[in-house]
Amino acid sequence: MTRITLIGAGFLGNGLALGAARRGWSTTVVSRSDPFAIVDENPGSGEIRLLPGEGVECLPLALDADMDAVVIAAGGRFPLPSAAAPAADAIGTLSLVIGVCEAVRSLSPGARILFLSSAGSVYAPGHGLEPGHGLKRESDPGEPTSPYGMSRRMGEQYMEYYRRVHGLSTHSLRCANVYGRLLPKSRGQGVVSAAFWSALTGTPFMLHGDGRQTRDFIHTDDFVTATLDLIASDRDLPATINVGTGVGRSLTDVLDAVGAATGSTVATTPGPRALTDTGDLAVDVSLLRDLVDFAPLDLDAGIHLMAREITAGDSVGSL
Repeated sequence: MTRITLIGAGFLGNGLALGAARRGWSTTVVSRSDPFAIVDENPGSGEIRLLPGEGVECLPLALDADMDAVVIAAGGRFPLPSAAAPAADAIGTLSLVIGVCEAVRSLSPGARILFLSSAGSVYAPGHGLEPGHGLKRESDPGEPTSPYGMSRRMGEQYMEYYRRVHGLSTHSLRCANVYGRLLPKSRGQGVVSAAFWSALTGTPFMLHGDGRQTRDFIHTDDFVTATLDLIASDRDLPATINVGTGVGRSLTDVLDAVGAATGSTVATTPGPRALTDTGDLAVDVSLLRDLVDFAPLDLDAGIHLMAREITAGDSVGSL
């Protein structure tokens, strides 16, 4: 049985834990809380164990020589709060990355370590991208324009250090904009989720910029499949891997797709313009496709799937 440890029980950690359990894997989740109630889910043929506490302090209870992988799905702050507390964000992210690498080095040296970084925060947006052109490759320089992006890039560099100097199997996944769940509005994160909240509550969507800027949106099911397939692969994995769709879609596309999926019109209101709201950004996924079988949903299909799941789960009433 494949055994993994997840640091973080948030949106991405929750999806990975359930996806791993459905594959029959054994997953230990280390988190201070269980915001999406992983322990209440049916693990299928696998198993999920929750260890409440800080990521690093609990690792001696989770790791051993037979651990296959450790995934860092936590650390630091969300993008908006990081701007107000850049030092706290950097300390939170780097202390976790370093602590995990040190723990794996002593307790599970054969385990793969995957750090969930952020393509949208690490790469600098370009302008006027055409399909298949101007996509960000792993070899492109990281040029963060926010404290959140800076801490992710530094986390990647520490991963590279432990790979180069200590021989650990460390891998940074530069994830595109992952969607697929209605996140609490208080997080201030997730364009697709925010668009759904506007459609479902009638509250105008705060539009930063003109709405024509494009981003790469990947459904959480595709993100989970790609990440778990990388863990299960018997190939040598590179240090950095983009995880997205390879297609940029505009914010206007998102609003139109959410409106179509919910049968409503998403009203907008102008928001303050910021450097991170300009330009276009989508990632090249050629390397990912070379490593695993990968065929992600397009944005419209993914948003319709999310709408059906929201309706089935009555997510509005639970958040």
